Amino acid sequence: MKNRLDPTLLKDTYTFKEYFQLVGELVEQKKTTGPNQSELNAQYTRLNFQRLKRIAKTLRISDELTNAVHNVQSEMLWIVIVEAWCGDVPQNLPYFDAICSTTGKIQLKIVLRDDNPEIMDQFLTNGSRSIPKLICLDPDSYEVIGTWGPRPVGARELVQKLLKDPLITKDMRNEAVQRWYLGNKGQQLQLEMRFLIKEWDSCLSTTMSTVN
Repeated sequence: MKNRLDPTLLKDTYTFKEYFQLVGELVEQKKTTGPNQSELNAQYTRLNFQRLKRIAKTLRISDELTNAVHNVQSEMLWIVIVEAWCGDVPQNLPYFDAICSTTGKIQLKIVLRDDNPEIMDQFLTNGSRSIPKLICLDPDSYEVIGTWGPRPVGARELVQKLLKDPLITKDMRNEAVQRWYLGNKGQQLQLEMRFLIKEWDSCLSTTMSTVN
């Protein structure tokens, strides 16, 4: 990838702790992020906050991923695009935070999708504003090194399969995906991140060598 993200677009960002606090406050107010303040989205947000707390507290980063993170040589900036009502966000975001907390090489910034269309629309998935979306940047040039999202491959394939069945409702599809996450326990995500981190680190190291 050779495109570059305009750093002036990153005005309103959150750390994981700040995002966690934001969602907790919204739950108390029976609200959510974004313009669609429906009762249903508020309910999703409450449920997602419970998932976010549980996963952040209980997740374990594998030894293989930990080793990959410790071997990172290059500085990275990770931007993760989210919304509080999205059921895939709490299943993946705590892992990104845990990875970044394992090393001082990777900085994590979280942005809200609907507050940042100029960012989101540069990273569509098959023309859709699917989230969560992780964008890896060179922290100096803001060049886009790579992306991930919106789901681990197993969950993505499940959604594609369910979408082909006209008898499967959106609620049924969401429930099936959450069951997939519950059974997988972050294993697929960690495998994908293990290889992506190595790939991105290699790309950044090559870029630095070329510059020097």
